[in-house]
Amino acid sequence: MADLTPLPRPGFREMPWANGLGTTREIALDPDAGAGGAPFRWRLSMADLAGPGPFSELAGVDRILVLLAGEAVVLHVAGRAPAPLGRHDAIAFPGDVPTRLEMPPGAGRDLNLMWDRARATGRVDVLAAGAGLVLGAPLAFAVALGGPARVEVDGATAELGPEDALRIDAGQELAVRAGDVYVAQVG
Repeated sequence: MADLTPLPRPGFREMPWANGLGTTREIALDPDAGAGGAPFRWRLSMADLAGPGPFSELAGVDRILVLLAGEAVVLHVAGRAPAPLGRHDAIAFPGDVPTRLEMPPGAGRDLNLMWDRARATGRVDVLAAGAGLVLGAPLAFAVALGGPARVEVDGATAELGPEDALRIDAGQELAVRAGDVYVAQVG
């Protein structure tokens, strides 16, 4: 049976970016630093995007970014073609290479799942009402996107307010009953 822990948005901890150019709201974290320089085992966070600029480089970290809001957003990851991002688009990339965001000044927001590539793995899915997912990792998080959402995990229902999160330990099956939901899995 899954263990479900609500994580309401007002409880997210605000933290400065490693490069000092912005702030993020930390949803959840395994703070165990790795020997390869990763500052944590994994971290799930939500950040406001105010305009163009460089991303923080984090040694030994891989990440998946999902755009929640923003117009004309393009991610430039070293060694890759520019990646235009639309609402709810995801991009996976190494967190320890030069990366910069291109967008007009204004408001944007993203969700980031980051993990120490030597000790963990990560996966992200964006699901709409009626969709389901077999959870393949021992730990998952569901985050309501844009509005309230309702999810069912192994027969137990959880209501989420806008941008609230739910920690899912040992869940097997997740179904979205209402709203749009971001699901991050960490192994």
